[in-house]
Amino acid sequence: MSTSWVGFAGTLFVIIAYLPQITHLVKAQCSAGISLKAYGLWLVSSLLLLGHAFNLNDAVFISLQSYQVGATLTIVMFARKYKNMTCELHKRELSAAAF
Repeated sequence: MSTSWVGFAGTLFVIIAYLPQITHLVKAQCSAGISLKAYGLWLVSSLLLLGHAFNLNDAVFISLQSYQVGATLTIVMFARKYKNMTCELHKRELSAAAF
C-alpha cells in the first residue's frame, strides 16, 4: 500500500507554513527578523535536495523541494528588496524590547 498521500499531506503543511512569512514580507514590505544568510543556505540546500529528488524520481520529494526552492527564493528576493525595512508592528515590538 502506497503512503504517498502522507508525503503530499506533509508538503501541503510546508506550503501552509511558508505563506504567512511570504505574505507579510510582500504586503508589509517588512524584512524584520529575516536572515538572508540563513535563507541563502536553505536555498542552496533545497536546490541540492531537488537535484537528488529528481535522481530518485520521487514525486513527493520533487513536489516538496520544488515548492521549497520557490518559497525560499521568493523570501530571499523580497528580503533583499526590502532590506532594513520594518513595518509599524515590528517597529513597536523592537522599540518595546529596547526598554
